[in-house]
Amino acid sequence: MKNKFALIFYTLWMFSSSQAEAAKAPIEIQTFVYMLDLREIDGARQNFSADVFVRLRWKDPMLESSEGARVLPINTAWNPGIQIVNRITVQTTLPEVLEVDKDGNVIYRQRFIGQFSSLLDLREFPFDRQTLSISMAAPGKSPEEVRFVQDPERGGLGNKITITDWEIGEWRAGEQPYQTTPRGRSIAGFVFEMDTTRRVQYFLVQILLPMTLILGMSWIVFWLDYSQTGPRISISITSMLTLVAYRLLTGSFLPRLSYLTRLDYFVFGCTTLVFLSLLTVVWISRLLLAKKEAIAIRVDAGSRWFFPLLFLLMLTFSLWL
Repeated sequence: MKNKFALIFYTLWMFSSSQAEAAKAPIEIQTFVYMLDLREIDGARQNFSADVFVRLRWKDPMLESSEGARVLPINTAWNPGIQIVNRITVQTTLPEVLEVDKDGNVIYRQRFIGQFSSLLDLREFPFDRQTLSISMAAPGKSPEEVRFVQDPERGGLGNKITITDWEIGEWRAGEQPYQTTPRGRSIAGFVFEMDTTRRVQYFLVQILLPMTLILGMSWIVFWLDYSQTGPRISISITSMLTLVAYRLLTGSFLPRLSYLTRLDYFVFGCTTLVFLSLLTVVWISRLLLAKKEAIAIRVDAGSRWFFPLLFLLMLTFSLWL
């Protein structure tokens, strides 16, 4: 008799233990993220504009029913309550409902259109590569309670991405718990990331090439009659002012950074070379006034080759090293 009671007690204990373990198992949510369109990446504002479709699927035994498929308002049943962590201004276009079948399989669909924040590293601008992400989290639910996994259909990128000044590379998606504070509690999360590379042609044609031509214009002074001091100084000053105007133009592409980009080095180098050519013209003028014509001629002739060589060194340092 004692053995029978012991066997019954052991069976009940094993059953309760298995039930407790089942209760502790996290709810697995299959997550599908599809980037329908990427419209703009704004380096100055550190954000990007996108059109994103999200689908979540999970099983809820509490919703099993013989009624068959049905649609429920999202606030009438359990759901992860996902939030886009890096959203700025985003609108949703699909109704907030859950699609449930008779076996308790739940599907949630939503489309997010708007702006998303992204911390961009612009040190290599305009030859930079960036990683953009859509980061989702389930507030109040720990990774032990909810687990986001990639849907078997994977997701991905749309066939017709409208952005023109960036190339879209590889993408990846997976579970990534979100930490609200550096030492705070982590909550369940999922991230979709894609690599992008800036197309540099616009900056070559609109900024780098014109600034190189302006710099070359400042060297023309060394091919003019060295005694024409007034016109030579006038050309140098005009080149300097034009470069300053271009520097203001480049500022519209970038935020106020605590570091210099490759374009900053290039612009600063061009401005320095124009200023040095202006100083050289003044120096030659002073030599002529001091009746040192031979030295003035040698400085003038040497400058014709010295400044282009200095420019090549600056170009190598600012854009490639």
